[in-house]
Amino acid sequence: MNDLLLLIGRVLIALLFLMTVWVGGPSAGYLNSLGFPSGAVCSLVAQVVEWVLIIGLIFGIWTRYVALLGIAYVVIATATAHRYWTLTPPAQQIQYTNFSKNLAILGALLFVYVTGPGAYALDRVWSKKRAAA
Repeated sequence: MNDLLLLIGRVLIALLFLMTVWVGGPSAGYLNSLGFPSGAVCSLVAQVVEWVLIIGLIFGIWTRYVALLGIAYVVIATATAHRYWTLTPPAQQIQYTNFSKNLAILGALLFVYVTGPGAYALDRVWSKKRAAA
C-alpha cells in the first residue's frame, strides 16, 4: 500500500509541473520581465527541466536526483519569481499564493528524496537487474 501511495504522490507532484509546462510557461516574456538574461533561452531551459522532472517522477527514473533537481529549480523559481513582499495588492496576494504553493512542492520533493521512489519505479527494476547480474 505504501508503495502505491508513493507512486500516487510522485504523479501528483509531476502533475504540478505538467500544468505549468503544458501551457508554455514560464514564458520568455515573463522571464524577461523578471530580469532574466535571454528570456527565450531561460524559458527553454526551464521547460526542459520541467519535462525531466515530470518523466523522472512519473516513471521513477533517477528519482532522488530528480528530486534534488526539482528542489533546486523550485528554490530558484521561488526566489526570483514569487517575491510577494516586493509587490502591492492584488499582485502581492497572487505571488503569496504561488510562494506558499512552492513551499509545499519543496516539502513534497524533500519527501521524495528521503523516501526514494518506492517499489513502482524503474529505479527499483534496474537495481534488481544489477543485483541479479
